[in-house]
Amino acid sequence: MPTKPLSELKPGEKGKIVKVAGRGSIHRRLLDMGLVSGSEVDVVRVAPLGDPMQVRIKGYNLTLRKEEAANIQVEVTQMAEPLMPLAMARPGERVSVVDIRAGRGLARKLADMGLLPGTEIKVVNSMGHGPIIIDLRGSRLALGHGVAQKIMVTGV
Repeated sequence: MPTKPLSELKPGEKGKIVKVAGRGSIHRRLLDMGLVSGSEVDVVRVAPLGDPMQVRIKGYNLTLRKEEAANIQVEVTQMAEPLMPLAMARPGERVSVVDIRAGRGLARKLADMGLLPGTEIKVVNSMGHGPIIIDLRGSRLALGHGVAQKIMVTGV
């Protein structure tokens, strides 16, 4: 199977580490963090400008700079499912939050409401020009279309 740098994977993609390159202290630091050949790595999220990226390896989350992630060759084992903004989900559809593409303030506000990556929600109403209404763990929330455009989801 072809390999590619970890820095090129997108949120939701998984891979198996094939090779860890780099020189000196960078190489040693990557190995010390558990980034060793044969380990499974999941890309959780990537910052809006592409740097840094958050990955999950061996049960813990790790943040890497793009230049560090470029030293890690992975064999892609799972491609990312297609993402769509929450605003495009249909009423009755169950979706999972994959990424929040918003500024720090809005991202924090959504996190405080419980909208975090990995959270499953049900779309109650998304028709018309009014707010998008979602069911989040038994509570209903109303979100404006602009906010719903920044919440990236995938079908469950």
